[in-house]
Amino acid sequence: MSFFKASKEQKDLEQNVGTAYINGSGCFPVNIIAPFVSASKNGSVSVDLFLDHKGQNQTIYGNMRITNNDGTNNAIGAKVFNQLAVIAGVDDVSEPEENDLPIGKGGEVKSVAVLEDLCDIDVVLRIQMEYSIWNKNIQESKIIRGFYRAGDNASAEEIVNGTEAGVQYAKEEQYFENVTYKDGLDEATIAQWIKDKRPKGTGGAGGSTAAAPKTPKFGASKGFGSK
Repeated sequence: MSFFKASKEQKDLEQNVGTAYINGSGCFPVNIIAPFVSASKNGSVSVDLFLDHKGQNQTIYGNMRITNNDGTNNAIGAKVFNQLAVIAGVDDVSEPEENDLPIGKGGEVKSVAVLEDLCDIDVVLRIQMEYSIWNKNIQESKIIRGFYRAGDNASAEEIVNGTEAGVQYAKEEQYFENVTYKDGLDEATIAQWIKDKRPKGTGGAGGSTAAAPKTPKFGASKGFGSK
C-alpha cells in the first residue's frame, strides 16, 4: 500500500501564492514600495506602509505613530520609524510629497502624502498581530515591531555600532510568532472568530472609540514615481 503518491503535474508543483499576504505574526522580507503619512482627526501623525511581499501588494495601516494628539513625540512609534530610516541609510527624511497610490478598495488609486526618501527599500519587517474590541467589534491589527536589514538581518543598532549583524534578530526570534490579545479576548475566541469569517458585532460591550485617520495634504498631487 502507498501512504502518499507524489505528483509531477504543474498545478501540484507550484508554490501557494496565497500565503504571500501578510496576515500573521512573524518576520517577512518585503519591499517597501512607498511609506505614506496619515493624520488622525485628533491630530496625531502616523506612517503607513504600502509594500510588496513575494509579489503580493498590501498596506499596513495606522500603528507607526510619530506624534501624539498634542503634537508631542510618540516615543514608541518614532523609535520603530527611526529603525527604518537607519536601515535605509537616510539621515534626514524629507517632507512628504502628494502622490497617487493604488491602496483603495480593489486597487483604487488614492492621493496620499508619500515619504519619497524611503521608497523602494528592501527590509525584513517584523509584524505582531493584535486583537482588541472597538464599538462591539473585534479588531485585527498588524503592529510593526521593528525592521532588519535585508540580506543579513542586521538591526539598526548593529548598523550604527558596526557590530555583528543578525545577533539581535536571533535573540528576538523566539518572540516572532507572539500575538497580543486585549479586552478579554483569547486565542480560542479569535480562532473561532476567524473560522466564522470575522463576523461583526461579536465583541461584547467593551472597546475603545478611536477616531478614524485622515490623510494630510502636501501640495499638488502627482502619479507615484513621477517627478
